[in-house]
Amino acid sequence: MSPLLHYSLFAIHSLGLSDGGIDSIINASMSGKRILTPLRLFTLALLGLGAAGVGVIAHLNADGEAPPASPATAGIYGQDVPASTLPATLLPGLVLLTPHQLALIPQVDGFQSPCGTAGGGFVYDAQPFNTPNEKRGGHHTGCDINGIGGENTDLGLPVHAAARGLVVYNGEPSPEWGKVVVLAHRLPGDSRIIQTLYAHLDKSIVNVGRFVGRGEPIGTVGTANGNYLAHLHFEAIASPCTEAGQRAYSATGTMNRLDPQQLLASHPAPAVPDPYETVRRLRVREAGLQQPMAPAANMPTGTVPVNPTQFL
Repeated sequence: MSPLLHYSLFAIHSLGLSDGGIDSIINASMSGKRILTPLRLFTLALLGLGAAGVGVIAHLNADGEAPPASPATAGIYGQDVPASTLPATLLPGLVLLTPHQLALIPQVDGFQSPCGTAGGGFVYDAQPFNTPNEKRGGHHTGCDINGIGGENTDLGLPVHAAARGLVVYNGEPSPEWGKVVVLAHRLPGDSRIIQTLYAHLDKSIVNVGRFVGRGEPIGTVGTANGNYLAHLHFEAIASPCTEAGQRAYSATGTMNRLDPQQLLASHPAPAVPDPYETVRRLRVREAGLQQPMAPAANMPTGTVPVNPTQFL
C-alpha cells in the first residue's frame, strides 16, 4: 500500500467510518461503480494530502532533521551576546539586583574614605587602582588601603561605609576573598547606580537589606583568613549586579570598575556627619519609647524602670 493511501485511510478512520464502509468504498471504486461522488473524492484527497504532510514532518523529526527556522526568529539568541564574550562558567556572586532593591537604593550626599578619617588620614593606598601586577596576572581592579603603621597594625580597625547605601551582599565568596560587604548607592544628578565593595574583612556587622549611613561602621579590617597582611580591598563598581567574588586583577582592562579615589574626589562628602544615621537612631529611640517595659522581677520598691533606648 502506498504511503499516500495509508495516510488517507488513517484520516478516514479518524472520521469514524467503519472498516466495512471503507472496504465497500474501495471495492466499489475498483469495480467501476460511482459510489465516490466528486465532492467525496475531493474531500478524501484533501484529507490524504494533509495526513501525508503530517507523516513527512514526523519522519523528518524522527531522523533528527528540524524544519527550517523562520527568518523572523533565526539567530535571535545568537545576536544577543557574542559567544566569545561569555564566561566559561557562571561566576558565583554575579546576581542581578531585583527591582525592589533598585527602588530602595538611596541617593548619596557624597563619598568619604572607608578607613582612617573621613578625609583619608592615617591610611594610604598601598596598591592603587589599575596598577599592573604581573604576579597576580593583570591590573588591579580596586585599591588596597593600609594603615600608616604597615604590616598588621590596622588589623581589626573599623571599616566605614564610604557613602549612604543599601547592603546588597554580605558573605564570603571564597577563602581568598574573606568576608565581603557590598553597598549600592545612587549618584545625585543622573541617578546612576554605583556599588562599593569592601573585602578581606575580619568581621562584617551589617545584614543584607539594611540601610547604612555614610561613615557608619560595617566591619573591621582583616587578612582574608590569613592569606594577606591586613588591609582593605576597596572597589567602586558600575553594575546592576552584585559582583562579589570576581577577579581582583584583570588581564583585559579594568572591566566595569571605577577608580575609587577618583569617585571620592568627584563626589566629596560634606564636612558634617550623615544626617541619615542620626534620623535612624532617633526613630529607633522613638520606637523603643513606645514599647511599655514590664517591671523586672524582685525590683526594689521605688525603683523607676529605665528604657535603654532613650540613651541612643
